[in-house]
Amino acid sequence: MICDAHVHVGYFPRKGFEKPVYYSPCRIFGILKRANVTEFIFSSTNAIWDFDGKVMHREAEEVIRLAGNRAHAFFWITDEYLKRDRNLEKLPDFYEGFKLHGGETPWLRHPNLLRRILSIARERRFPVQIHTGGDDDGEANPITAYLPFCRKFPSVKFDLAHGKPSAAVPDAVNHYDNVFVDCAYCHADVVRQWIDAGAREERILFGSDIPVQQRLFNVSLTNYLRRTLKGFASEKVLHRNFMEFLRTANRRE
Repeated sequence: MICDAHVHVGYFPRKGFEKPVYYSPCRIFGILKRANVTEFIFSSTNAIWDFDGKVMHREAEEVIRLAGNRAHAFFWITDEYLKRDRNLEKLPDFYEGFKLHGGETPWLRHPNLLRRILSIARERRFPVQIHTGGDDDGEANPITAYLPFCRKFPSVKFDLAHGKPSAAVPDAVNHYDNVFVDCAYCHADVVRQWIDAGAREERILFGSDIPVQQRLFNVSLTNYLRRTLKGFASEKVLHRNFMEFLRTANRRE
C-alpha cells in the first residue's frame, strides 16, 4: 500500500507555458492511480484566487467522487478566506484537515490568525499541513518558527511539509510527539539522512507535491512519481505513518 501525504489539484505554473495550467481532479487522480498510490491527502492551489472557496469545494467533491475514502481533502486556508468565514463555519463536512502556506499568506506575521486556526483544528480534531521552506517572496518559513505553535497545541497533529531546513528535522520529530514531516519534493537520500541523524522514522510521511515538478521541468508526472517511489522501501514511510497522522481525525465514513 502506498500513501501520498502531499498532492494538489488546481491551477499551477508550468514550464514553457505563459499562463498557469489547470490540473483537474481527473488528471491528478489518474496520475496517482497509474503510480499505484492507494490513499492521498490533497489540497487546491486555487486558494490564491478562490476567496469564497466554492471552486475548491467542487474540486474536492470531484476528487472524492473519483477516489472515495482513499482521498482526504485538506482545506487550503487564506487570510482572504477568513475575512468571509472567520470561524471556518461554512466549510463542507467532507474536509478532514487544514493546509497553510506562508508563501500565499504570511502566517508567521499573523500569529493571532494562526492561533485561531489551530484552535479550530483542535476543536475539530483536524490535522494541519504547513508548508516549510523558501517561497517566491523569499520568506524562509523554517520548521523552527512553527514549533512554538506545535508546542502550544499538543493535541493537533502537524505535518511540517517538505521538512525545511533539513537539519532541523531530527530534533523536531524527536522532541514533539505531534510533529510529522513529509518528504514532498525531497529525494529519498534526504530521508535516509534524516534517519541516519536520529530522526524517528515513524514521524516521516511520503509526499510527492504533484504537480509542482512541471513548474521546473518538462517531465511526465506519472513517470516521475513511479521513479520517486522506487527509492522508498519503508512500510512506515509509505503507509503506516500516514495512517497514524490521520488516526485521530474526524474521518469520513
